[in-house]
Amino acid sequence: MRFSIAAASTALLALAEARITGIKVPKEIKRGEEFEAIITREGYIQSVLDSSIVFGYAAGDSYPGTVGTPFASIPLGFEKSNKAEDLTVKLTIPDKNTVIKDGEGIVAASLFSIYGASGSPTITNYNVTVTLGDKTSSEYVEA
Repeated sequence: MRFSIAAASTALLALAEARITGIKVPKEIKRGEEFEAIITREGYIQSVLDSSIVFGYAAGDSYPGTVGTPFASIPLGFEKSNKAEDLTVKLTIPDKNTVIKDGEGIVAASLFSIYGASGSPTITNYNVTVTLGDKTSSEYVEA
């Protein structure tokens, strides 16, 4: 009996750590209108300090692994790291930016994290294809 309680406790402790696994944004976004982006997370085997995430927008033919034209930088830090539940943030793609064109493009995000006891730094990129249009949709796309 003691073994099963100890095993269950260990399993629960293992899930006390978490990492960011992707982003979700509306399929269509209206410039200048605030929208909610969802930063998705999952339980993980070691601690992860998520320092910050930068969101950008690029044309569909942009270079892979780039963030395009940055439009938001979200500090995360200790308070928002190692949480299993998704994080919702409010973002706005500027309406007066002439570099960002209407139509199909990519919302990209670049995440800076520090993994485990060794403190290994990583940069992880996510991107989703969206349309800049006349309204912000309630349908989400994810990476």
